[in-house]
Amino acid sequence: MAAPTPSFDRPVRQLMTLLPRMALTTDAMPDFETSDPAVLVQIADACELLQRVVSQGISTVGQLLAHASVEVETGELSQGDIEALGWLLAELGDSAAACMELAAPCRRAAADFTGARDVKAQ
Repeated sequence: MAAPTPSFDRPVRQLMTLLPRMALTTDAMPDFETSDPAVLVQIADACELLQRVVSQGISTVGQLLAHASVEVETGELSQGDIEALGWLLAELGDSAAACMELAAPCRRAAADFTGARDVKAQ
């Protein structure tokens, strides 16, 4: 499976710069309806790319672990290393799911957004 071609180089960094630009409700939850639609589209794009990168990375690590079973049996890979990889994969999987949970409402709120700014006739 080919690696995704990112529209920007670092989706995590892109998200970190975009998330503070999202409007919040009074209880500090994302306010999708009052957030800038252009920002929402960029957040959704970054989330979807990050989800693909993480999913493909998890798959690749799983394949490597399957091929490394001999090293586990002989003790070349410690039980602690395998446990750490397990926790990492669990966190990455949760992060990928969180990305999709954020991307979906961003897409819904920006569904009518075309990228063009409204210009009032004079």
